[in-house]
Amino acid sequence: MIFNSDNTKLKYILGIYKDMPGYPTGEDILYYVIKRHCERETGDEITFTDNFVMKKLGHEHSETIIDSLNKLVHSGYIEITRETKDSTSYRVLINDYSNAI
Repeated sequence: MIFNSDNTKLKYILGIYKDMPGYPTGEDILYYVIKRHCERETGDEITFTDNFVMKKLGHEHSETIIDSLNKLVHSGYIEITRETKDSTSYRVLINDYSNAI
């Protein structure tokens, strides 16, 4: 899967998204997991856990991350694929950064 930087917002190009109010938004989470997947993975399916996102974006943002993930689920961008007592797994359904999904 190739990351399509044509759709990348200026805040990500400049690297200022981490300093913006409400960080991390659902858009920030999707940008991070999709970009990382395109750089490291070969398959088309993009999956991740809430624990992974908290580890990479900061546990201090855990409440905002959970809220953002819930909004992404309700808006249809991601779906829950597995829930355990320790974490929730998600799959990206809508990918604005490549044509693979």
